[in-house]
Amino acid sequence: MNKLFDNARRSYARPMIERLERLITSVLVASRWLMAPLYVGLIAALIFVGVEFFRELIHTIASFGALDTGAAILAVLKLVELVLIANLVSIMIRAGVGTLAPIASRVAHSAWVDFVGKIDFSGPKLKAIASLITIAAIGLMESFVGIDTTSKTDVLWQIAILIAFVTAGVLLAWMDRLVAKPRE
Repeated sequence: MNKLFDNARRSYARPMIERLERLITSVLVASRWLMAPLYVGLIAALIFVGVEFFRELIHTIASFGALDTGAAILAVLKLVELVLIANLVSIMIRAGVGTLAPIASRVAHSAWVDFVGKIDFSGPKLKAIASLITIAAIGLMESFVGIDTTSKTDVLWQIAILIAFVTAGVLLAWMDRLVAKPRE
C-alpha cells in the first residue's frame, strides 16, 4: 500500500515539475524582450548621430573657404568620429536583432543572414572595443592638432584612457584566442 502511494505521488509530481520547468524556461526566453526598448533607443541614438553628422558636414562645407589646415583636419576628424560612433551603435543594434528576432523571420527574409551574420559574444565585443580605441585615438589627435589651446592634463588623461582601451582590447582578444584554442 505504501509503495502504491509513493508511485502515485511520483507520477503526479513529475508532470508538475516538467510544467514548472517549461514555465521557467519560457519566462527566461521571453525576458530577452525586456531589451527591446533599449534597442529602440539605440535606433533613436543612431538617427541622432546621423543628423549630427550631416549638420557637421554642412557646417564644414559652408565654412570651407575660411578653414586653415588645422581646422580642416579637425573637421574631418569630427566627421570620422561621428561615423565610428554610428558604427558602434550599429554593431550593438545588429547584436540585438540577432538576440530578439525569431528564427522564422530569418528564414522568411532572404537577405537576413547577410545582414546579421553569425552573432556571438566575441565578434561584437571586439568590434566595440576596436571602435572605442579608434574614437579615443581620434579624440587624442584632435587634442594634438589644437595643442596650444588644450590643457596638458587633459591630454595626459586622454593618453591614459587610450592606453586603458588598448590594454583592454589586447586582453579581450587574447582571452578569445585562449578560448578558441583546442584543448589537448
